[in-house]
Amino acid sequence: MLRNMYPPGCRVELEDMEADPYVKLSPGDLGTVQFVDDAGQIHVSWDCGHSLAMVFGVNHCKCVMREERLQEILQRIQAMPFESLEKMERYVMEKLSGVFPKISFQKKEGQEVFVDMGVAAFMKKGLGVAIQYETDSQQHIFIKKMEMQGQDIKGKFVFQMQQKQR
Repeated sequence: MLRNMYPPGCRVELEDMEADPYVKLSPGDLGTVQFVDDAGQIHVSWDCGHSLAMVFGVNHCKCVMREERLQEILQRIQAMPFESLEKMERYVMEKLSGVFPKISFQKKEGQEVFVDMGVAAFMKKGLGVAIQYETDSQQHIFIKKMEMQGQDIKGKFVFQMQQKQR
């Protein structure tokens, strides 16, 4: 059940945790779930650079974005016309910066923009969205294609047990 609540790659927000003098985390900090172990600890890479196993029931974090939710938001954005590229960027920032505070936009050649989420999430390193668009005679923006991109993170969190020698 816990693995369904916190799938690898989902974005989480820290609600509260027991005091730890070695970890400088505060409520509201964001991170990415790496995995949930067999003991029910939620292993998180926090955006501030810390990695920490959250003990369920002792420390509290909430899932703030799953990949499916990001896909829904992107589908809605793709269906919308925008008056300008700046207004499209502002709208995307409004929808995603709460979960991806390091989000940035990079104009590419032609009619393409890359939205860099600024963190690894959804089991992708370098997560971003490539947006191809068209303009009409009044320079309104119509999105032709949006594609999530990033390098897949596979097998990174697989641990092998060594057999005891007799």
